[in-house]
Amino acid sequence: MENKKVIIGALVLIALSFGAGYFATPNKIKIETKEVIKTVTVKEEAKVKIVYKTKIVRVDGTVEETESSREESNTREKTDTSIVKESSKTTTKDIGLTLSALAIVDSSDIKGDREYGIHVTKRVFSNITVGAMATTDKKLGISLGLTF
Repeated sequence: MENKKVIIGALVLIALSFGAGYFATPNKIKIETKEVIKTVTVKEEAKVKIVYKTKIVRVDGTVEETESSREESNTREKTDTSIVKESSKTTTKDIGLTLSALAIVDSSDIKGDREYGIHVTKRVFSNITVGAMATTDKKLGISLGLTF
């Protein structure tokens, strides 16, 4: 009967841990990348005015001068296309704190006395964690770990 209580208590503890972990996890990282194609068209127009002068000298000595002009325009379009990539990244801060519950049983006497306790770990650098634990029998401990 006592073993059933331990198994049920362990299952309840695991279920509560998964539930707390589900709600305590940070939001997922959202990465958004946009590719913008930018096209710039520039029109250049060159105007040229051509002036024609004609001078006619007649036999009787009269001089007749005429002037005519013509405008020419040269239009040229220049297109410049560039691709601009914009990227944005949204992250949430993860504090890296883990709280665990302990249930300790002597392996030679499973039906014997049990110890209960807590274990707290904190990520200190990258994937390295440092922790502390305490049990109901007033035992203390420390831990060092790696997260994968």
